[in-house]
Amino acid sequence: MRNPHKLKGSLLEYIVRRLLRNCGFIPVRPDGNYVYKQRGLTFINGKGAAHDADVLVSPPIQMPFSYPYRLNFECKAFNKRTGLTIIRNALGLRYDINEFEIVTKKAIKKRKNNRRAKFAIENRQRYNYQVGVASVEDFTKPAFEFAANNKIPLISLRWFLPPGVCDLFHQINTAYLAQFTDQQLQSFYNYIKGNDDENGRYFGHNVESHFRTIIDSLQRFQSRVLVGLLDSGDLIFLVAEEGVNAYNLIMNHQGGLIARYHFAERGNTNWVLDVNQGFLTLNFYIPESIQDIWREQNYDLAVARQLKERFFQRLFIFVSDDLRPFRIIDIDALWLEEINNRN
Repeated sequence: MRNPHKLKGSLLEYIVRRLLRNCGFIPVRPDGNYVYKQRGLTFINGKGAAHDADVLVSPPIQMPFSYPYRLNFECKAFNKRTGLTIIRNALGLRYDINEFEIVTKKAIKKRKNNRRAKFAIENRQRYNYQVGVASVEDFTKPAFEFAANNKIPLISLRWFLPPGVCDLFHQINTAYLAQFTDQQLQSFYNYIKGNDDENGRYFGHNVESHFRTIIDSLQRFQSRVLVGLLDSGDLIFLVAEEGVNAYNLIMNHQGGLIARYHFAERGNTNWVLDVNQGFLTLNFYIPESIQDIWREQNYDLAVARQLKERFFQRLFIFVSDDLRPFRIIDIDALWLEEINNRN
């Protein structure tokens, strides 16, 4: 296991998988046909081909009167910003796996018989697949815009891990790997692929290395992050201050949750969510589609208030709780009315 590109890609997959599992997302179990394992990789069958699924999970809640949803994140550990081509490929992948259906020649012939006993389609559970893209670096502006217009969720490690930790990804090269034995690298690879002990026991858990620094940073961070879903269908990642376990606070809170949304200055994409007036403060990036609306109106303050009322009336927070798999944060309606009347 001396391929640095494979190791970095698998490490990025591990980070995304851990973040989503921490927020209640459930790994998809292969059925052996439509989703299957091969050479340690997970594949989803599509209309044109079978596709490698980097991180395939189901959300903790499903929408009624619809096929169940699944989320697949394509992970790109590039040392530069992810561009438009990758996001276009993600859209094509989403189309391919959602349009996949098997109709055999035998079934086609039976369609001529209006008295046929069986349907000419496969009897199976069907799913709505969403495809996102995760990267170490940020995304180009065209990539952001295309993703926003096509509802493709994006994750960049630059948004939440310290800059120095992200830089370490790019230092994992052939020369750096030369200091480790094949057994050590295989042990680490098995661990991040989920094929080894989940208790943090890989070769580098007690020695200084880029691998340990990255994973330790993730472990410190994941209790601070929550995954939220807006009524618009946009996923947002909400991050608490250093040392604050946002997940436990939300999980154990009894009673209602209401929020106020603030931004530091016009045009700032990093907003702050204040839950129950100081109970919990979370930072998040507003989705690009919402940012575009604000930008088109020259970042007018009145438009910002309208955006809050239009898109942030309710925020669903995913948690690992069988009885209550999500929490709802409502916007503070009295506060919103007050600032509307004030201006």
